[in-house]
Amino acid sequence: MATKHSAIIEGTVAPGFERCRDAFASALENGTETGAACSITLDGRTVVDLWGGLADSASGQAWTQDTIVPVFSVSKGVAAICVLQLVTQGLIDLDAPVVRYWPEFGQHGKAAITVREALAHRAGLPIIDGDISLSDVGNGEEMARRLAAQPPIFEPGTAHIYHPVTIGWITGELVRRVTGISIGHWLATNVADPLGLSLYFGLPEADRHRVARLSYSNLAAARASYAALPEGSLPWRALSLNGAVSFGPQFGVGSLDDPNVQALELPGAGLVTNARSLAKFYAACLSPVDGVRLLSEETIAEATRPVSTGAQYGMTDDGPSWGTGVMIPWRVQPMLGGLSFGHDGMGGSLAFASPERQVSFAYVRNSLAANGDVDPQVYAVVKALADTLH
Repeated sequence: MATKHSAIIEGTVAPGFERCRDAFASALENGTETGAACSITLDGRTVVDLWGGLADSASGQAWTQDTIVPVFSVSKGVAAICVLQLVTQGLIDLDAPVVRYWPEFGQHGKAAITVREALAHRAGLPIIDGDISLSDVGNGEEMARRLAAQPPIFEPGTAHIYHPVTIGWITGELVRRVTGISIGHWLATNVADPLGLSLYFGLPEADRHRVARLSYSNLAAARASYAALPEGSLPWRALSLNGAVSFGPQFGVGSLDDPNVQALELPGAGLVTNARSLAKFYAACLSPVDGVRLLSEETIAEATRPVSTGAQYGMTDDGPSWGTGVMIPWRVQPMLGGLSFGHDGMGGSLAFASPERQVSFAYVRNSLAANGDVDPQVYAVVKALADTLH
């Protein structure tokens, strides 16, 4: 049971956005959150930039302005936008087959699938057969080679299923084939450095001291969720890469709480960042920020057009809705509705942009909540933002 405590909330809020601060502070003050940060931009200008609580509950280390944290699948939105940036530059055609850029991908009946379909989780490749080591996971070129040789679990393009990790090797290899450099290098040199962002696919050793320590807000519930994934099942294989990683903290080796895993260039799940950087990143998708604009209006329109909606392959309940590589509003992540696009991450982190309102939003945390429904803490701030904008 959470206990109320005195939490120090730091940062800035523009006049008129005070209710966003109140919503953010509430979860830290009542103990629901351990440590968190939230940042919001409007028309490219930062109107909310807040942080508070503890970066490490065991040591009592405070969450500071420079704290960064693993954000799990928020990574996928950032990686997809790296590909969409190349679309804006005319270097990738979304409706061209993947094999135009990556010929080896066409093995086992995958020759016809388009870039758009592959980025919308329609390739049928949520798993990779065979033993996978942690060193394999960090070798993007090798994992892309294995993914290209992998038979799909359904005819590509005919259905969709969430690719928890493997989607990152599709986006990463597209970037590498077109630019000649890895997606981590591309993100650093073409996005993060020009915009002054702490946004890492492959955390530099010099920044390890800034990383918040992860934990579960309800460890018993997390254990029950993991127990519901029998070893060898498709969800277990997809999430753990056949047991190579665990991602969740407190579940053995290979989690994103491990500095050795944080150092891997893992575009499907390994991004380490902060809310300020994510909000500025999404702001630069909508309009120029510090002279940098990542996406054109045409690319945003293409990216937010629904591609995969409804029930996933082999399931009856609706899953996430996908545009081209980005999550679009659905039951669990309504965002700000309309043409909002972005991505959430395991445990509750969320980052997105709203083209209609020229708003970007990011919320990150280190106390991981159970997924499966609208997150009350995150969406208390989103609602406060929506009320403010109205």
